Amino acid sequence: MGVLLIRLTSRLSGLLHLIGVYVGIPALILIIGADVFLRYVVNRPLRWGNEVSALIQLAVLVGSLNLCTEQRGHVRMDALYVRFGPRLQRATDIVGNGCGLVFAAFFTYQSFASTLEMYRFNQGAEMINLPYWPFALFMGCCGAILTMRFLLEVCGCAPAVVGPAPAVEEAV
Repeated sequence: MGVLLIRLTSRLSGLLHLIGVYVGIPALILIIGADVFLRYVVNRPLRWGNEVSALIQLAVLVGSLNLCTEQRGHVRMDALYVRFGPRLQRATDIVGNGCGLVFAAFFTYQSFASTLEMYRFNQGAEMINLPYWPFALFMGCCGAILTMRFLLEVCGCAPAVVGPAPAVEEAV
């Protein structure tokens, strides 16, 4: 069961990241580029450009959190961590993943709760008719995958190394 969940979260993480990279980033480039051109050349900026750009940036960030977690790309003190023994490394991984699990669970809960509230009250962007609830729903779904990933990491179901960051000495 653990292997199946690992495969599922891994595939979903990769898909979310690819959507962010191949849809979100180009959309940001187009919106920001058009806004800059219209602002400085034509003197007619996009009124909604900043709002939509911020929402897309948030979606790209949240969509990529899962892959970053899977590849163990989060910031940690590698200068100390690589000198730890296997048992101390496992203990620090459990503590770190446990903290991530708590954060991801609260994040997921609040995202889904906000989705309902945003939908009920028709909350959206001020400068363009764009509802917020699809973004909150997307963040909740990403958070659910992240919560599952952290839970699998804490339980020890995840592989020991998927894509480690280079050591401090190698990165320089």
